[in-house]
Amino acid sequence: MNTMNAKQVPPSIWQQMIQQNFLSLYDLSKDKITDPEYFQGYDFVFEFSNATVYLIVNDVVMQASKQGIDSTQVRAWRKEVVNQLIKQHAQLYLKNDKAIVSRKEATFHKPIYFIGLTSLSVQHQDSDQNDKYSETPSYAVGYEYGSQFFAEDCVLDLDDEQSVLQVFSYQNFSEILNQLVTPSDLTAYLAFHRSKLTGFETFEDESTLLAQFLQAPDFHQRAIEVQEQLVSHELIGQIEPRLLRAAEPEQTEFAAALMAEIQKNTRMWYKLFNSLVKSCYEAGTPLPKEQVDILVDESMYTYACLIEKILAHRTIDQESRWTGYVRHEHSYNVFGRHYLMVFYAQDENSSLSADKVRAGHQDLLFELNAQMQQPVMQDLFLIGVDVRPCEDSVNTEVHLDAFHQNGSLIDANTQRLYQQLAQLRAQS
Repeated sequence: MNTMNAKQVPPSIWQQMIQQNFLSLYDLSKDKITDPEYFQGYDFVFEFSNATVYLIVNDVVMQASKQGIDSTQVRAWRKEVVNQLIKQHAQLYLKNDKAIVSRKEATFHKPIYFIGLTSLSVQHQDSDQNDKYSETPSYAVGYEYGSQFFAEDCVLDLDDEQSVLQVFSYQNFSEILNQLVTPSDLTAYLAFHRSKLTGFETFEDESTLLAQFLQAPDFHQRAIEVQEQLVSHELIGQIEPRLLRAAEPEQTEFAAALMAEIQKNTRMWYKLFNSLVKSCYEAGTPLPKEQVDILVDESMYTYACLIEKILAHRTIDQESRWTGYVRHEHSYNVFGRHYLMVFYAQDENSSLSADKVRAGHQDLLFELNAQMQQPVMQDLFLIGVDVRPCEDSVNTEVHLDAFHQNGSLIDANTQRLYQQLAQLRAQS
């Protein structure tokens, strides 16, 4: 059976995909993409804090009879679609040789990833086609690639690891975004995927590789490295034992159970965080974009730890609930980000009541900054946790507040003043 010429369709599915997750926050506008410091000619560019991701997309609709579609034909179409992307990427990379040099110099420690995304649909050639006014529906073809496909059908240029085009189908990449719900976790997977390609390691398909990554030591390595820094500065006593255990190759069952818990807690965090963003917007006091970017640019492990402290509220004694209490947490994604979690007091006269904390959050963050001077933190967050009983049930509702301040170096005299102020607060 012969295929008709491929018909390009508007890339609306890619725009929808971007709008439905965190990518929309980091999608560079067309005028920024044309800046000489960026590679030009790619469909989308995402500037994360820890990586730059370039996308080229290929939407293709093939025409075929129902009887002519089988696995061999689909494989041939996939080969055709991917070869188009590989050729396009090679041309763009060669065209941008000056930008390559400047980007490598400007972002020496910031990786660059090139992603090719394919979407393949089929329109059936039937007798109804004689009606020129009828619109023939198209059917999306679900598929993945795997290492064997690139070894046999579409050979990638693996000589320069930094320029490798990593190819995914639309359906598969959407699922990757659904499971890796943060920029840091996505780029960690892209690094993992690229290492498998350039290391000529065999993997059945991208979904299998994703499941392997979520249970691999690679996933927890960033959190362990951050904790190693915290230990070296004596900010914590030891690396979390469960992290070390999950990173051991033979602990796959434990790692799988921990990942299930992390993903469940991450969903809970986003439910609370999205509610906060929505309520601030509706109140006419939207959260600053910079603050939202930082909170989104976390890791799932950090979210899981924040939620664990919120869930632990159920075990807190009644006196602490009445007067309010404080917990500390840090980022497991980057060193230098600290979270002060204030669980609001039920007693309206307490210094930790919701109204007083909201009114005095800047003072609390200044005091925290004075305490975090060896070393100075880059970002300080106060997360207010308001646990309210539901009027119509025995359950409780949780609402969040978020306040941010950049960490800064202060002189010894100012630091002593803040320490004295903190002592006075504790005594009152």
